Amino acid sequence: LTVSYKATDKINAYATYAKSYKPVGVNVAGLPSIAGQPALDLAVIKPENVNHYEFGVKTSPLKNSILNLTFFNTNIKDFQTNVQAAELGVNRGYLANADKVRVKGAELDASFKINNHFNVYGAVTYTDGKYVKFTNAPLPLEETGSAVSFKDVSGTDLPGVSKWAGNLGGEYTTNAKFFGSLGKFFIALDGYARSEFSSSPSASKYLVVPGYAIFNGRIGFRVAEGLSIHFWGRNLLDKDYYEQLLPAGGNSGQYAGVLGDQRTYGLTL
Repeated sequence: LTVSYKATDKINAYATYAKSYKPVGVNVAGLPSIAGQPALDLAVIKPENVNHYEFGVKTSPLKNSILNLTFFNTNIKDFQTNVQAAELGVNRGYLANADKVRVKGAELDASFKINNHFNVYGAVTYTDGKYVKFTNAPLPLEETGSAVSFKDVSGTDLPGVSKWAGNLGGEYTTNAKFFGSLGKFFIALDGYARSEFSSSPSASKYLVVPGYAIFNGRIGFRVAEGLSIHFWGRNLLDKDYYEQLLPAGGNSGQYAGVLGDQRTYGLTL
């Protein structure tokens, strides 16, 4: 449900409420054990219910410009999350219910067409994601082997969520002719950065992915009809970074990393 109000030709305000639902699930294997017996109460995954609130303003303060500000708050009951336990005997991930999760934050995005040739754009987001209540989370890596199989991680950060993330880029275009077709030559550069984030459902000091920044570029020629061509490159500086760190299943102490893509380049017709 969205309500919007056009204050002026350059300012539009809105508010949104969304309700969503995910049905029941079932774990068929990989469950941790309690006193040597499978934790069968984790076999059935309860339905997930989401209440999302969002409000913001979309503006055009100057000619050929956009400036938008959005605030959001998402509350999730019985959040269905995929977890990986490092506990001995648990050789794969399984689904678990986190009693209550909250994600809130704000996003600012803007673009500005400086003239007929140059355009710049960017965005920055602040996100605070927490387990409000999660009492039966798997043990963090450094606590594997203790007398208990679960831990109350209520109040800790959600995995995969950076406090800060953003991008900044620009593009230069000019009229050109290629194989008899009139179009535009363009060259663009952009960068994306994010702060550190937890990579484990139960926060572990060994499974925190450091923040990183990557840069991309493209150069080419485009037309509305006919042949368009561009060369592109991603991670131009060949930054080494992790997308995820995770505990290996069925062991005590080992963890693995999912590497981000190395420098990649190609041609698109």
